[in-house]
Amino acid sequence: MAAVSWFPAHLWAQEEAPAGTMPDLLEPEGEETVPDERIALEQMARFTLALEQIHRLHASSGNPVTYEELIDGAISGMTGKLDRYSDYLEGSSLERLQDQTRGSFVGIGVVINQGPRFIRVVSPIEGSPSWDAGIAAGDLITSVDGDSMRDLPMDQVVNRLKGEPGTEVTVGLRRPGERRNFQVKLTRRLIENRSVGTYELLEEKIGYVRVKTFSQDTAQLLRKEMTGLVKKDVEGLVLDLRGNPGGLLGAAVDVANLFLPKETLVVFTQGNEPESRKDYFTESRPHRLNPKLIVLVNEGSASASEVVSGALQDHDRARLVGMKTFGKASVQSILPIPGGSALKLTTAMYYTPSEREIHEVGLEPDEEVSLPMHRWLRMRNRPAENWNWEEDPQLKRAVELLREDLGIEKDEEPKADHASVGD
Repeated sequence: MAAVSWFPAHLWAQEEAPAGTMPDLLEPEGEETVPDERIALEQMARFTLALEQIHRLHASSGNPVTYEELIDGAISGMTGKLDRYSDYLEGSSLERLQDQTRGSFVGIGVVINQGPRFIRVVSPIEGSPSWDAGIAAGDLITSVDGDSMRDLPMDQVVNRLKGEPGTEVTVGLRRPGERRNFQVKLTRRLIENRSVGTYELLEEKIGYVRVKTFSQDTAQLLRKEMTGLVKKDVEGLVLDLRGNPGGLLGAAVDVANLFLPKETLVVFTQGNEPESRKDYFTESRPHRLNPKLIVLVNEGSASASEVVSGALQDHDRARLVGMKTFGKASVQSILPIPGGSALKLTTAMYYTPSEREIHEVGLEPDEEVSLPMHRWLRMRNRPAENWNWEEDPQLKRAVELLREDLGIEKDEEPKADHASVGD
């Protein structure tokens, strides 16, 4: 089955829709209605009147609009008035989203969100057509197959990007930092999005693992790679979260659990009401590797990546090296509604253990090392045999810091299993 070519860089909290029926439009006799309830009843009556007038009177050239179509349009319009992460998911969109969090889907492989005028790229998915074409975080999608995408809602852009495997789509992009427009022709394909790369031993006692996204099996895969590093007598680890657009909140908490003591606060979420705060703690002991830790981040590190980075930074468990992160710290709940559709609704904001706000702000690294996203992508796209990790200034600095932490003299001859970083 064809799937959409994107998935938003969100934290997902699955919830059931509350049971019950729509409220009566008339005020109950004998009961006093408070002002907010009265306003709600008045607006529901206004909506119902508009619905009936459109359904009865709209001239449609033999194609009468159905109640279902009108309600779908109304719900979509309501979510469009909210923040850029809320959305109305009809049946197929919801199914595609679930497919993507399981780790494979068909598409061009780009994580996007709603911008002021154009859809904005959060990050390409490593190994996808978008990644191979050099699409970078911050790029704006200006056209699809020659048609302007200006001011179009995200679902319409997504519908233009999605398609069957093997079909082509031409995407127009604008790169704000370079003030240039360009086009790329992409072939949609099945994207197997393994969330954790194979570990590398950069040099004696220093290992490297890249986490590409946070899906259901991420913590399990990372645990396996860390166990492999135990056998290599590794004492320092570079955890690479660059270009990681996020994913599942539970996966982020489980990954943090590999490095933090049991019952440590990882993140908390806060909704509209004071009592809506929810704390997320580690539930088990950390992995036995227990390495000195450096986390690499950049402007493509978002959402769940920021949960992990913020928790490790707040608890002085790791230092962040690289560039300021994306700044996406809202939680979207999936609220099923009758008819096979669902609301993807922003229901809370998340904060680091020390109550730092991340949304639209991002996390500042402990040590900033400049490497623009598009340059990093070009480096990552090189064949493994042609890319020496020492050419990556952020990774090189991380290794230097770990050498200092471990008391390794800088002039020692490095001993490595691999000369380059692979997956």
